[in-house]
Amino acid sequence: MDDTGHHYVIDIISKDVEFLKDEKLLTHSFEKILHLSHFHIIGRLVYKFQSGGEGVTGVFLLSESHLSFHTYPETGYISIDLYTCGKHAVNLSRDIEAIFHNATKFRSRYIERGSTFLAKTNPFFTSSTVVLEDNRNETH
Repeated sequence: MDDTGHHYVIDIISKDVEFLKDEKLLTHSFEKILHLSHFHIIGRLVYKFQSGGEGVTGVFLLSESHLSFHTYPETGYISIDLYTCGKHAVNLSRDIEAIFHNATKFRSRYIERGSTFLAKTNPFFTSSTVVLEDNRNETH
């Protein structure tokens, strides 16, 4: 069995603070893009914090692995972690970016994982991270 894993770590700064507080809208948005990308949701847990910034944390258990997120509306930040076994999720990463179309910063990192990756890794390098950054409207 192929144990190749595809790990996407996404960091976003959004202007839409209300979206980052809305557990129902976040849940619906992630469910929609997971279904569009042909992932199979077998469970979900989403929790809305009532104090300390009113953030939302959630996890979708997929037959292919998982998607998790945590929002910090007080800073406009959301972290998203998507791990899939045997199935690339490049389109899903783009769909997530589309949901946050008003983001001021978007950073997506990809990490290849699995036993075959470890077998061919140079022992002097411990990371296979590819970073894709889009620092929108960044001023220096």
